[in-house]
Amino acid sequence: MRLTLAAAPQYHGTRSALRKGNVMKITRVAIAALLVSSQPFAQEPRPGVAQLKDLHGNVLVSRESGLGAGRETLRLGEGTRVITTNKSDVIVVYDNGCEVKLKENERFEVETGKPCAALAALPQSILATPAGATVAASAGSAAVFAATLPALGAAAAGLAALRALRESQPVSPS
Repeated sequence: MRLTLAAAPQYHGTRSALRKGNVMKITRVAIAALLVSSQPFAQEPRPGVAQLKDLHGNVLVSRESGLGAGRETLRLGEGTRVITTNKSDVIVVYDNGCEVKLKENERFEVETGKPCAALAALPQSILATPAGATVAASAGSAAVFAATLPALGAAAAGLAALRALRESQPVSPS
């Protein structure tokens, strides 16, 4: 049997009509499913209460799973800590519009229920400050020198005594 254009609808016409009918049924079912669902394209609420903005340098974020690198628009939940390293800064933007700016080497814990001014005052330095360094700096360098001179003298005398003791004991090759 030879297939000609005249005979083509006999073999392909029915199959084409069946495909067209199936496509129409699938389209109707899809539309019905969209209409029946309560909110077909509703977005999940955004987790967290704030996010990172204008991130420069290396910013770290603590999560339940540990410490990780921060990135722009990263959502932050309450209790999340944000840490800036050397030559880095970031802004924590709360959903209510409050902005907390972190400079280099600072840490901040995301909190809610406080006014914006109180939140902006929360960033703390991560650099260790020796005990009494603030008082000593305000007292002046002469007072610091006078206070440490006896300790330095005692340390020098102790080292000299240890050296003399070590040199006075004979060492025998045994």
